[in-house]
Amino acid sequence: MGTTTITFLISLCPSLKLIFGHGMKQPSTLGGPCHPWLFLEEAAAKEVERDFDSVYSRLVLCKTFRLDEDGKVLTPEELLYRSVQAVNLSHDTAHAQMDVKFRSLMCLGLNEQALHLWLECLCSCEQIVEKWYHPWSFMRSPGWVQIKCELRVLSNFAFNLSQDWEIPVKKEMSVPLREGVRDMLVKHHLFSWQL
Repeated sequence: MGTTTITFLISLCPSLKLIFGHGMKQPSTLGGPCHPWLFLEEAAAKEVERDFDSVYSRLVLCKTFRLDEDGKVLTPEELLYRSVQAVNLSHDTAHAQMDVKFRSLMCLGLNEQALHLWLECLCSCEQIVEKWYHPWSFMRSPGWVQIKCELRVLSNFAFNLSQDWEIPVKKEMSVPLREGVRDMLVKHHLFSWQL
């Protein structure tokens, strides 16, 4: 990833986190986590659940008439849900923090040119927004529309950002090292015939 891209993400992601974190309610349980990522997970699941009937109908039609399911255009809600699930899938194995997941989701939103559409989906989910945010927050004020307009400008640019750029790469044991270990075990008779 280039220096310009990293600089851009270093500026954009904290700004978006501040917007999503502004006016967030503290959970009622003492010491419970309060992070925009938890709101994003819940809102994405609720939005796709709300559209489940139409999605299900579309899948039935695709199967019935043998239409290409992979070539279909996803709605912003479906794309958000799939992106949240993809980030969780790839990041939970690395025990990534919620901040890392949040930044990775923003990368996916930029790649898909859907960040502004996702904001609209999230702010339109009034029941969840009311649960997570105070009335004076950006997410519950008309101010989110202006933020959406600002984010729409980014959809004019093509991004190809890695969602895993902050995940440490697991280094596999190299073949020469494995061979060396095997040789040592054989030499010192500490081996199994299943090597």
